[in-house]
Amino acid sequence: MRIIKYDMPDGFVDKAIACVEDICGQSNVFNKRIPHSPIVSFWNLNDNGKRLYDCPEFKDYLTFIKPHIQDYLKELGISEDDAVVTAMWGVHYKPNQFVQKHNHEYTDYIRSPFEKRGKHKVSTDNDILAILLYLNKPDNSGNLFIQSKKGIKHEFDLKAGDIIMFPSYSSIHWTEPNLSEEEKFVVGIEIVMKWVTSNVIVGKTIEEL
Repeated sequence: MRIIKYDMPDGFVDKAIACVEDICGQSNVFNKRIPHSPIVSFWNLNDNGKRLYDCPEFKDYLTFIKPHIQDYLKELGISEDDAVVTAMWGVHYKPNQFVQKHNHEYTDYIRSPFEKRGKHKVSTDNDILAILLYLNKPDNSGNLFIQSKKGIKHEFDLKAGDIIMFPSYSSIHWTEPNLSEEEKFVVGIEIVMKWVTSNVIVGKTIEEL
């Protein structure tokens, strides 16, 4: 995994949070099914929540993160041609909300996150990568935990502007509850490798970011 710092430009945080709040406020399947879960824009019924990379608010961030993604893929020995950016989504943590233990398995959603088309073919530890940007991190709002396949647990007290990149298929991850009285906002990018499925993976190439 890798942690880097994004020197967020003036005005970026307010605009990015407003964008995430707006999309997360739309019809959302995931939040209704799992108690205490934060609102995740990826799960909007109209599917626009997983395409934040099309929002002008994130243009500067994508320009910044693109070469870091390319370097990370090289470090992992992955050809950029094998990588597809399938989603960029926002997470809105209200007080007491948290993310339960999970990993990211490839699925191609039709009308909801519980109706699957694709089948994930397990190949390597790096089938899927996640990139998380913390737009803010109020005190006592819940740390991130990532557990390796060997069961080693790592805790991350990430701050505003911190970015963490890690294999999200092979690593179980979760957060502590947001015990602050403020709201926390995180933006995620998911990269799926073409070898995980025989289906055509819908998304952007790294070069298209």
